[in-house]
Amino acid sequence: MYSLLPAFVSALFLGFGVYVLATEGSTRVSAPFVAICATTFAWQGTWALLFQTSRADVGGVLVKIGYLFILFLPTTFYHFVTEVVSARSERTMLWSSYCVCAVLAIALMTGDGVISGMRAHSFGYYPQAGRLHPIHVVQTAFLAGRSAWLLLEAKRSRYARGLPNLFNPCLASLCMYCVAASDYAVNYGYDFYPVGVIFIAIGPGILAVAIVRYGLIRPRLTLATVAHEVASPLATIGLHADELRRVVPELMRGYRLAVEHGLCTDKSFLLEEPERIAALAPAIRQQVDGTSTVIEMSLASLTLDRLDRRQFASHSIDACVQSALDRFPFKAGERDQVQATGIDPAIRFFGSDSLLVCALFNLLKNGMDAIRSRGEGGLDIRAERRDGFCLLRVTDGGPGIAPEVLPRIFEPFYSTKAHGRGAGVGLTFCRSVCEAFGGAISCESEVGVRTTFTLCLPERESLADDGRDAFPPSAESFRV
Repeated sequence: MYSLLPAFVSALFLGFGVYVLATEGSTRVSAPFVAICATTFAWQGTWALLFQTSRADVGGVLVKIGYLFILFLPTTFYHFVTEVVSARSERTMLWSSYCVCAVLAIALMTGDGVISGMRAHSFGYYPQAGRLHPIHVVQTAFLAGRSAWLLLEAKRSRYARGLPNLFNPCLASLCMYCVAASDYAVNYGYDFYPVGVIFIAIGPGILAVAIVRYGLIRPRLTLATVAHEVASPLATIGLHADELRRVVPELMRGYRLAVEHGLCTDKSFLLEEPERIAALAPAIRQQVDGTSTVIEMSLASLTLDRLDRRQFASHSIDACVQSALDRFPFKAGERDQVQATGIDPAIRFFGSDSLLVCALFNLLKNGMDAIRSRGEGGLDIRAERRDGFCLLRVTDGGPGIAPEVLPRIFEPFYSTKAHGRGAGVGLTFCRSVCEAFGGAISCESEVGVRTTFTLCLPERESLADDGRDAFPPSAESFRV
């Protein structure tokens, strides 16, 4: 009778793992979840046999096998949490925990250090704690606390304000696992049926629903897949545009010569703005470059929390500004509305030039939209040094931002634009980029006059390594 519940839970976990693997595939999030299901399936299945056996020798083997999977369960849950919150900085601690599990597993299988045999209880045999068992208990408590801290920090983070459902189920499941840890008391001789199995059964069910229903995986996969699928044909279009730009002038020259020498009597083509025709290829290339930048930004937004800062380097602010301007798809006459002269080429920042270009591209888009909505105005880009940081200011002469809206502009998915014209992720991306560099971004706006975005970026690696605890500076230091 006592074997029924662990047998049921074992089958349940097998179903959870297969369901998530079949619906979501193998990803950085689903893989550790499947590991949770696999370890629990094996552990509970072994316990179902253990509670059923009456032979001490068989029970001794089952105890070792079952506890082998228990040793790895807290670490697999912690692994899952680090992937959900994209905590790349936890990698060292995660693999250290796996190493501790491996050492305890060796001790378990080669001696009585972790489990010192078993004890007969009213419900059947159950493992008895050895002298090394407290290490596993401390490890479990530490990983549970660390997981809770990561989830709460992610929940409080400004990046997650629009996505609370991503973390609430994980916290609920973690609570279930913590209650289930009461079963450790049985290892120390307390005679009660391990009720933790009930809570263990509930926890991963919550996670399975969260993964599928709240989309911990699929949105990222979809965005990455679409971006990659669009990028390849877009690059091909760009190459064709470059080829057209190379041959069209020669074709136009040959056409004019043919008309002049009477070899071609149809002059209508010559009269249809030959300059505009020649300009089509560069215009296509500009649109391709602009769209490619948007795709790069979309892909970068998925991996900002996983940036390898060892690849950061010193870059010229002026070069990044010119690159963003060259790639932006300005409409006819709009480029003249942007002033970006006088930036000292010696002003440099420490970070990623491609990410800064993507952020500037976003600010250019917002600034040009503001100018178009007002019907007049211009956009000014300036840079200066201050206290070891570069201040890059982008000012537009648009209608400005209302005071009640200004505090919310960096929130994810917050947008005042009409449906279909803005998703509310551009400024969130800009802030993420600046903070990834160890800097910050601020905005000042005067309704009917101007709006200024100021990016504050570290000049040196030492400042970037200080992270958010040492920076950003106060808002007053940003002011124009």
